[in-house]
Amino acid sequence: MTARIIGAFFALLLVLPAQATTVMTSIKPLQLIAAGLIAEDDHLSVLLPPGASPHSYALKPSDIRALNQADVTIWVGPELELFLSKLLADQPSALTLTQVEGLPLRHYDGGHDHHGHDHGDHNIDPHLWLGPDVTRVAARAITEALIDATPNKADQYRANLNRFNVQIEQAMAEIESELSARTQSGYFVFHDAYGYFEDAFGLEKTGHFTVDPSQKPGAKTLVTIRRGLLNHDATCIFTEPQFNPALIEAVTRHNDVNVLELDPLATSIQVTPDGYQVFLKDMGKRFTRCLKHETTN
Repeated sequence: MTARIIGAFFALLLVLPAQATTVMTSIKPLQLIAAGLIAEDDHLSVLLPPGASPHSYALKPSDIRALNQADVTIWVGPELELFLSKLLADQPSALTLTQVEGLPLRHYDGGHDHHGHDHGDHNIDPHLWLGPDVTRVAARAITEALIDATPNKADQYRANLNRFNVQIEQAMAEIESELSARTQSGYFVFHDAYGYFEDAFGLEKTGHFTVDPSQKPGAKTLVTIRRGLLNHDATCIFTEPQFNPALIEAVTRHNDVNVLELDPLATSIQVTPDGYQVFLKDMGKRFTRCLKHETTN
């Protein structure tokens, strides 16, 4: 009799639907990565609303409740989302990507010309989602966290990771092909955030307007950039959605320079299983267009 009851119990487990895992990411780019890794019945949400900056966000009570209820919480780390440090410090469901073993992080130093940008106590470049190779390591860590949360979906999560990595390879090949036709010219970026992407595709910026997107560039920086444009050291400027158009006008007046927008937080990219690869390819196309002197934004 006991054997029958046990057998019926295990048979019931086999037909029960798999547990839905609740996943929360701090920022949109991490949501795009997670969207390619979770199961169809999992629940995925993002903490920061569109337009919010991880450098200055203030948590609401509803945010705290959602973070506490998530089965898996994914954030970059105190180098970017300092406001989450205390809340997530001792939370076992939190995955801190800058602490993932083997993650090939960039470090700011004199060679990267990145001084004064306060990303916590470390000298780490936190914009790791902009590097495809770094993202692959992060994706493996996210997959392991999903398996820990819901072991009975391990095979599905691993299959999703394999597909995700194949799609990254395809995206990288497409970007490399497009960039191979670019002209060799310099460019300025609004915010010194693109080092991982530049390293991956052999790009080198002329300079940046600011190291901290919450701070306006100083007059000395604007003069230096304008001089670089006049000397044709750079023929392209990348802005970001929050950039003041008046500053662009100040440095580009009477200069033949392309101006295009980059959005490192992927505000306009739809959250789909291939959303991260779409984001990468969109960024690659924008770099290509600017460096090929195509002016359409």
